[in-house]
Amino acid sequence: MARADLSICGPHPDPEMPPMKTPFPTLPALLASTLLTLSPGAIPAAGADAREGSPAAADSARTIPAPAVPALPAEPPPAPLLLDPLDLGFGTSVVFPRIPTTRDLSDLAYYPAVQHVVIQLERWPEGWEGIRPMQDYPLPEGADLIVIVPGYPPSRQAAEAWNYLRRPLRIVMLVEGPPTDRGTILELNAIRGLERVIADMANPSRSGFERLQRPLSFRVRKR
Repeated sequence: MARADLSICGPHPDPEMPPMKTPFPTLPALLASTLLTLSPGAIPAAGADAREGSPAAADSARTIPAPAVPALPAEPPPAPLLLDPLDLGFGTSVVFPRIPTTRDLSDLAYYPAVQHVVIQLERWPEGWEGIRPMQDYPLPEGADLIVIVPGYPPSRQAAEAWNYLRRPLRIVMLVEGPPTDRGTILELNAIRGLERVIADMANPSRSGFERLQRPLSFRVRKR
């Protein structure tokens, strides 16, 4: 069928003439030829010309733009966490994705009316040395420290370290269910700055949290 299509599109080439060298089609030309081959009502010979790199394929590449390749979607943003729905006062919240240094804390003086310093951690600090920089420089007057930390403390040392921090502290734990070790609940009750525990659970249940002496709330995330 391919030979019959080529004979219809033009005269049979002279066998004594050297073959014409055609450049390798570029990516837009290949995309355009694919569109012509797969589109309804397209002439089969046009698809053959595109595969052979004939001038007709080049004209098609110039007249039909290559389709835009959609960008891959980025990772979905994290689900919002509503910490204090009654906090309607005027103020500035400064968010850190890590433990701030003394330089970071001193720079807070350049922001107006700092009310909350929010620290969103990826893991628990191992001990006091990991959070000590926050003790070396005071917070702006009237500001508090909100720490959002995922999971349970990996050790008693990591849990007790926050008790040495002399700052207006509000720790919010974001967990995926009750702890496997029931003794962990007792360690949580001993953290003075622990304000609440939020559990990400498909089926919210207080089972396993009965001994928790802090407010417990649930968050259900649909995918």
